[in-house]
Amino acid sequence: MPTTCPVQDTIDVVKGKFTIEILEAIHNGYNHYGMMKNHIPTINPRILATRIKALESNGIITREHLPTIPPQIAYHFTDKGLKLLQLVPEIKAWYGDYHE
Repeated sequence: MPTTCPVQDTIDVVKGKFTIEILEAIHNGYNHYGMMKNHIPTINPRILATRIKALESNGIITREHLPTIPPQIAYHFTDKGLKLLQLVPEIKAWYGDYHE
């Protein structure tokens, strides 16, 4: 259930470990599970699967079943996800300016 604070609700979407790295991986074209796993070598496969499911359930990314053999799944940003992605550089800049 959402809180009454939109800022906290937004933070809840991205706060999980590796969430930002997953968003950036998809943005940079690493939009298949295996590609993400290779691009983020320190991520645990279970965490990757959990974060992907959470991003899907929050409407940040969608899953596309590709008609290939073997079957593959690609992940893409929704409009909501693209808007969220625009915030990431600003958050990083803020952190860089004020983290001691």
